[in-house]
Amino acid sequence: MSIGVLQTVLPVEPLAPVESLESLIREAKEGLSFDRTISRRFVHRASVTEVFLTDAVVAGSDRFLVGAQLPRNHALYRPEETGQCDFMLLVETVRQAGIFLSHRYHDVPLGHHFIFKALSLRIGDPAALRVGCGPLAVVLDVKVVTPAGGRNPRRFDARFDMVIEVGGRECARASAGVVVIDGVRYGRLRQRGRVAETARPTGREHGSSVYGAPEYGTSAYEASAYGTPEYGAPGHPASLYGVPAGAADDRGVLRPVPAAEALTRPPGTREWRLHVDPTHPGYFEHPSDHVPGMLLLEAFRQAARETAGGAALTSLDADFAVFGELAEAVTVEAAPAEGGRVRLSATQGARVLATAVARCA
Repeated sequence: MSIGVLQTVLPVEPLAPVESLESLIREAKEGLSFDRTISRRFVHRASVTEVFLTDAVVAGSDRFLVGAQLPRNHALYRPEETGQCDFMLLVETVRQAGIFLSHRYHDVPLGHHFIFKALSLRIGDPAALRVGCGPLAVVLDVKVVTPAGGRNPRRFDARFDMVIEVGGRECARASAGVVVIDGVRYGRLRQRGRVAETARPTGREHGSSVYGAPEYGTSAYEASAYGTPEYGAPGHPASLYGVPAGAADDRGVLRPVPAAEALTRPPGTREWRLHVDPTHPGYFEHPSDHVPGMLLLEAFRQAARETAGGAALTSLDADFAVFGELAEAVTVEAAPAEGGRVRLSATQGARVLATAVARCA
């Protein structure tokens, strides 16, 4: 079913009984097409191979059905040891759905900037997400929640609440909160953030920051030559996936904190430095002037798994506070909490970039 077809399927009046409406929605879900992806522009991707959405239809007032095809394997997203699809592949699909629906159905112009305030994903049925002999056809049943009182013409605020299904079987729920602004306002926002950052005491001495990065203006990627050996070289730490340095799996984004910079932490608390590589084909699939949110979420995933003994993530609830600057080191911290949870944070000096709570099983 092509985009928008359900608008002609659902009756306008008289109102149909709930059973009939849900029957129509089930038919619409079954009619979603998985033959080709949507335009990459609508999900802010430079490469068509990074687009996972395939179709969408309107299912009611601010309710939409979105189809997605998840690959069996991917440079970034690979099946978990349990056999289910990569947790972060679902997160990326949720991210794309929010951006697409904003452009396609809420008149957000292309070129506007999406600032994610929060994102959560909770898997309820891991078996439904098991990777088989073909790609997974996924349906996202999305409710878009916007502030009461009409839309602000200068910005778009929304929360996307999603039920994720495979083969008609609910397997996960997700939510994403965003603010969307134009390029002019985004530029002003970023400039204010940079001014505030440079105005605070940094403790830099002798050309480097207290966090071990070179002077402001040098990227964290360029800074790698100042301490940690290149990935795969002798002396580089093994990846967080238990694969020796130089092996095929190079997705680890966390590095040990230099001993001279390590702080005293409560028992059980662990910390790492985030490895930021602006040339990475996945996290920097297109140029960015800040640390990507998906990179922070991947760091949280890896830190949570390390803290929980390597078990796969089953839920992640994250909140984003401020932009992370590319030229400053980012510290990722994880601490076990009650109920088998892991509390996580990403900081840049005194600034908290993002926080999260994760569960692993």
